[in-house]
Amino acid sequence: MHQPDSVHSHPLHSQPAPEGVDRRAFCLGTLAAGLVLACGGGGGGASTPAPAPPPAGPLTTTDNKANLLAAPDGTVRDYRNLGNFFLVKDAGGIYAMTAVCTHMGCIVGAPADSKITCPCHGSQYDLGGANLVGPATQPLVHFAVTEPTQGGFLVVNTAATVAASTRLT
Repeated sequence: MHQPDSVHSHPLHSQPAPEGVDRRAFCLGTLAAGLVLACGGGGGGASTPAPAPPPAGPLTTTDNKANLLAAPDGTVRDYRNLGNFFLVKDAGGIYAMTAVCTHMGCIVGAPADSKITCPCHGSQYDLGGANLVGPATQPLVHFAVTEPTQGGFLVVNTAATVAASTRLT
């Protein structure tokens, strides 16, 4: 038997439909809004979804060893568009490290004032990838850098992690 619209026996029917909207449309809209909120679409969090992982394996940069070694210490090349990593030159040589925050997987910002900051939750790293400020508790991961052909472009292997002290000289 059909119950009149004024009887509310189901939790979704606990609010009367606004005037001009039939009960079925109101209930479906309420259900859809609840699903959006339940799936994280409420917009209340400051985080962004984790990015797709960078391509695994060797990635060819547009830098060569001689030019980068001649650059001043602290020079950073931004390869977030190629494979979410930075290529850095310091007094020890050239190294590559991820641009993916170790806290929740957000892409960190470009280095500024010798710091790398994650825009999602505020973690900070130094130019070597060491933690300066949490919530991240792990340093940024370093990748193998090679010069396959003398004078050619450097290759970063995002599938091969190395110690933070490893440098190409």
